[in-house]
Amino acid sequence: MPATGNKSYHPLSLSIRLRADGFSFFVCDLQTSSLIRGEHFLQSDNLSLADQLSRELSRPDYFNRQIDQCFVLVSTPSTRVPLEEFRREDATALYEFTFASTGKDIHRVAYNILPQLECAELFAIPTEIEETILQFYPTARFFASRAILMERLMLLEEDQPQDSARLYLCPEPEGFSLFAFDGRRLRFANTFQSAAVPDALYFILNVWKSLGLDALKDRLKIVAHEDGYDEELRIDLAEYLLAIDILTPDDIFSRVPLTREKQVPLDLMALLLNRI
Repeated sequence: MPATGNKSYHPLSLSIRLRADGFSFFVCDLQTSSLIRGEHFLQSDNLSLADQLSRELSRPDYFNRQIDQCFVLVSTPSTRVPLEEFRREDATALYEFTFASTGKDIHRVAYNILPQLECAELFAIPTEIEETILQFYPTARFFASRAILMERLMLLEEDQPQDSARLYLCPEPEGFSLFAFDGRRLRFANTFQSAAVPDALYFILNVWKSLGLDALKDRLKIVAHEDGYDEELRIDLAEYLLAIDILTPDDIFSRVPLTREKQVPLDLMALLLNRI
């Protein structure tokens, strides 16, 4: 790898976050939990995503001797299987039973083992993208972005009062995810594609009712950071639910420099601050 010109060797990590409209690079110092460099790339009209990714990874800023770890966060649709029922050889069949066939030449079905949640998270990695990244970082590790955040919220849940239940709402660019826990077990997890407030309100309240939550006692916790949250949605929800809390990165993580970086998404914070 090309040298950076810095004589002192200080190992860093590169995190690549794949999005529907492009990708992001984040170079972080795990020892100080701080961001060194962050950059967002919209998908080019003239290059394939893999070619664009290869071009940007070739730059010394993102391919150098100081970067000794590479993490990749993938936001493709995901599903989960209880660990006691999971078999590695069945991963592709289980994933394609849930979602339309990915095509073996286009995607590879991968999985993350989540021991604290006692489940395996299944997700698809575009084959061309994976091969491009591995050319630069052969030991890169791939993670389903929602799974990482889900684990962190479960740890937060353990510290909450036991006199009420909680439903976690995580806004995303084209919708939102909902998570609920029962002790150290995952009770509910699903993602909804919805940009309209009335549709989002319907999905959230339907999940709330199906879980048997109490509108007067139990709490909805809205995780707000990179994409913020829709104030109109919060106001509409407040007509039906008494207790709504807004969670910031400082509420979820220890107060470290990384939580003050608005451009660093919560799933990446969860990955790096858990030292995965």
